[in-house]
Amino acid sequence: MDGMAEGRLPRFLIAHAAAGYVLALGVVAALFAGDVSGLRGLVLEVRGGLLAGAVFTLLMGQTLAVVQIAFALWLLAGAPGDGGGGHRARLRPSGILTPARAGP
Repeated sequence: MDGMAEGRLPRFLIAHAAAGYVLALGVVAALFAGDVSGLRGLVLEVRGGLLAGAVFTLLMGQTLAVVQIAFALWLLAGAPGDGGGGHRARLRPSGILTPARAGP
């Protein structure tokens, strides 16, 4: 991510957050359209159900937006050729835990 210009990072994050919200709206719409577990009936018939449905949609959007940002950053860090992703450091023995050798 070091190669990404400072101005591009906020746009990158906002774009992926928006994609997560759009995905969440689709999921919530599918849940309501399919009336999964009577969710549509519950929201439309119970007093305060519309508020509960709005809060459910907002929190679902927030959750999927954060997940989308996390995946985007994870895939960005592991892109080949950019040096991202890190490398496993090689450990060298310090001699502290090596067994003593029998002397002459």
